Amino acid sequence: MNESSDTIYEKIEQYCLHLMDAHESTFFEQEMEGNPSLRKAVVEYQTLLHTFDHQQSSDFIHSSLNAIHAQSRSQTEIIFNQLKLHVNRYWKTASVAASVAFIASILTFTVARTVYKKDTKAQYLTLRNEINSIKKDQKAIKSEVADVKKIKSTVPDEIAKFSGTCFAISQNGYLVTNLHVIDGFEKIFVFTQDNVGHQGELVAADEENDLAIIKIVEDDFSFPDKIPYSVRKANPNIAQRIYSLGYPKSDIVYNEGYISSTTGFEGDSSRYQLELPSVPGVSGAPIIDETGNVIGIVSGKQSQSEGITYAVRSKSLLNLFKKLPKDFSSTAINTNTIKSDTRATQVKKIQPYVCVVKVYRN
Repeated sequence: MNESSDTIYEKIEQYCLHLMDAHESTFFEQEMEGNPSLRKAVVEYQTLLHTFDHQQSSDFIHSSLNAIHAQSRSQTEIIFNQLKLHVNRYWKTASVAASVAFIASILTFTVARTVYKKDTKAQYLTLRNEINSIKKDQKAIKSEVADVKKIKSTVPDEIAKFSGTCFAISQNGYLVTNLHVIDGFEKIFVFTQDNVGHQGELVAADEENDLAIIKIVEDDFSFPDKIPYSVRKANPNIAQRIYSLGYPKSDIVYNEGYISSTTGFEGDSSRYQLELPSVPGVSGAPIIDETGNVIGIVSGKQSQSEGITYAVRSKSLLNLFKKLPKDFSSTAINTNTIKSDTRATQVKKIQPYVCVVKVYRN
């Protein structure tokens, strides 16, 4: 037989259960005549069917018992022999059938369990992927909500009362400005280069030298990179070239000049005098030397002159650092990475750390 075993037994079952039409049945019987193995298999299958025919088995048992009661004692041995012959004739087929049924049950259980495990694992993986997707969506939503709070919710709609300049002294949001810019106001906002407003609070002040250090209150705030300039304790010399970056308007403005006096107004030794343009909004701007060091902070100008500006010495700022919380580290402004750069490159690298500071009515 060239056909597969599954196909042969499927045909045998159809034949024995009379599921074939007349043409198929005739063709199958012709095939049996020329194939003894097939014919034998059909006979065994028919025997198996008769063995498991519960109704026939019941009728046989009942008729045998009735014969025992109806016939004489001499007939008992004959009937017993008939029963024995009947059992001996079919016990082998019945055993095979029982074995096949048992093996089929085991295989069915094994396959079902394997399919269940695979199905359960697939469901688990699908569920886990869905949970991860939900977590990712929740994280994105939280991030968007946080951005909305930072950008839209906190900045007042009203026009700012005063505006000045501040510059960073740490990557995590400490900035310096003049005390007179923010003094008396609780609503303080720092606007970074991307024009995003961040709420700040006063953390240290030096009234005598008109200095204030504010801290952006967002826990996760950080400037993208390390601060490129350093704050140096310097003794400025007359004619020393300097420049400043500030916000007298919405865009940052560069001005350059020189030190015209080593003391401030009326000989004030805590300041020095600059020949440098200064207009409202520049208060708190850094004074930078030619190698990219912050050596002072703009604090005021002489009203009678457009070019005379006064700056607080950087020494006063360094002393104020001692009042700051532990999360501030002065090492952030001890390293100068722009001292060998051209002026244009220095300005480009410093600009992200010079910000607008605005205050609003309480």
